[in-house]
Amino acid sequence: VGSGRSGGGGGGDANSGGGAASGWILAPDALGHEGDSNLKGAAAKQHKGAYAAVVVMACKRLDYLKRTVTSILDVMANSSPEDEYRAKFPLFISQDGPNLSVQKYAQGHPEFYYLQRIEDHFPRTHTRARWDNPAYYRISAHYKFMMTKLFEDLGYERVIILEDDMQLAPDFFGYFEAAGKVMDGDPSVYTVSSWNDNGMAALAKDPKRLFRTSYFPGLGWMMRRELWEELGPHWPKEHWDHWMRLNTTSRGRECVIPEVNRNYNIGETGANMKTDVYNKYLKHMSLNHVNVKDLGDLSYLKGAAYRSWMVNLIENAVVWQWHSENFVSWASREALIPGGGGASRPILAVYRSENYVNLARHFNIWPYPRGHHQFAAVLYVSGFTVVLADERYCPYLPDHLKLRPSGTLQPVAANRAQSCIAACGDRGLRCHAPDFWFLNSCEKLAEYFPCEAGCALVLGEDIPNYVVGKDMDTFQKCLVTQKQSSCAAS
Repeated sequence: VGSGRSGGGGGGDANSGGGAASGWILAPDALGHEGDSNLKGAAAKQHKGAYAAVVVMACKRLDYLKRTVTSILDVMANSSPEDEYRAKFPLFISQDGPNLSVQKYAQGHPEFYYLQRIEDHFPRTHTRARWDNPAYYRISAHYKFMMTKLFEDLGYERVIILEDDMQLAPDFFGYFEAAGKVMDGDPSVYTVSSWNDNGMAALAKDPKRLFRTSYFPGLGWMMRRELWEELGPHWPKEHWDHWMRLNTTSRGRECVIPEVNRNYNIGETGANMKTDVYNKYLKHMSLNHVNVKDLGDLSYLKGAAYRSWMVNLIENAVVWQWHSENFVSWASREALIPGGGGASRPILAVYRSENYVNLARHFNIWPYPRGHHQFAAVLYVSGFTVVLADERYCPYLPDHLKLRPSGTLQPVAANRAQSCIAACGDRGLRCHAPDFWFLNSCEKLAEYFPCEAGCALVLGEDIPNYVVGKDMDTFQKCLVTQKQSSCAAS
C-alpha cells in the first residue's frame, strides 16, 4: 500500500523549482534596475525584418563570452546572404551585475546591443534550503529582466536565449527559423531548442532529423511573446528551468529539438556546472558541422503524426532485456531482419525511474530521463533504432509491459514529521515505496491537497508531499521529486 503525506519534509534538503503563489513569484524589488545599457536603435520597430532577437546571457566570464560572440559572428558571416541574417536576428548581450571587464567589452561591441541589470539588494534566499545559492536567484531575476525588456519594452515577437559559453553550428539561425515555423503553427509546441540532452556524438548522426520532447532542455532556446505573456507574471524567484519543466507550467506542451545539437557547451565550470559532470557528459555532446540549407518537410512533428510514429515504433519493436544482455551482441542476434539486407526492427527497452541509471550506462547518457516524448526517448545506436520507455508513465506501451500501481493502493495523508510507515500503520496499512511514483506529479497531489503555493521539483526522500509547516520555505507547496522516496522518511 502506498501513501501520500502532508508533512514538513523537503525543507532541509529541498531544491525548489519555483511556483505559483506570491511567495514564490519573483518579487518586483528582486528584479533590479537597468544599468548603463546601450539600446539606441534596438526596438523591434526599428528592425522591421527581424525574425527573433538573439541575446547572450552574461555575468563575469569574459573569456567564455568572447568565444561565444566570435562564434555567433562567424556563423553570421558564413550565412548567405549575411546581411539578411543580420537583419533577421538583432544581437544583444545582457549582463547581470557590474563586472567592469565584461561591461567594457559588451558595451563597446559594435555588433551587439547592450543591456545591463543591477540588483537593488542581495538576493533574499531561503534560510533552510541546502541549495541556498544566491546565484540561482540572480539568474532567475536576470532572465525575467531580460525578457521583460526584449518582449515588453522593445517589442520583439520571438527571443533566442543563449548562455555565454556556447559554440554554434553553421546552420544555427536557419534551424531556428525552420523549427520556429512549427512552433508558430502548433499550439502544442512550447519552445524550440538547439539542444538535445541525448545528443551525444556517438548517438546523434542525422542533422536533418528533429524530435519533440516533453522535457524542457533550455541551453540555446527560443520562445514566443505569447508564451512570455502567459509565464512572465508567474516567473519564479529561483530555478526557473526546473519550473519550466513542471507539468503545471508546460501544461502538456512540448519542445522541438534536433537530433544533432546546434550548440556546444564550452563552460566547464559555472553556477550550475561542475567539472566532473562536464567531462562525463557535456564534453561528449554532438555539434552539427554541416550547413543544412533545408530541413525538409517537418509535418512529422505535428502532434498526431508524431504520436502515430511513436506508436508504430513500439508496436513493431522487439523487447531488449537490458538488465542481462549486452546491447550490440543482442541486437545483432535478435533485431536484424533475416534476409533484410541489414534492416532491423526497432528495439524497446522498458525501465523504471529508480533503475534508469543502469540503463543509461549502456549508452553513456544522463543518469535520469531527459529528452523524452511522454517518457519515450528515441536513440540511434550502432545502426539500430532504440526506444527507451518508462513502464509506469509511457502511454504508448502495450498493457502487458505497463507497470501499474498496487491494486490496494490507498493514498494516506500523514501528520507533520510522521513517517509513512507510521501513517499507514495507524490505519492498518503497509507503506509500499514503489507506489510513490504513481503519486509523484503535481496533478496527482492536487487531487488530495490544496497546493496553494503551487508545485515544485525538489530532492528529498520524503517527497512527494504537501508542506503544512508555516516555518518551512516550501509552505503550502506540493512537492515532486526525481528520486526514489522512502517510507521511513518524515
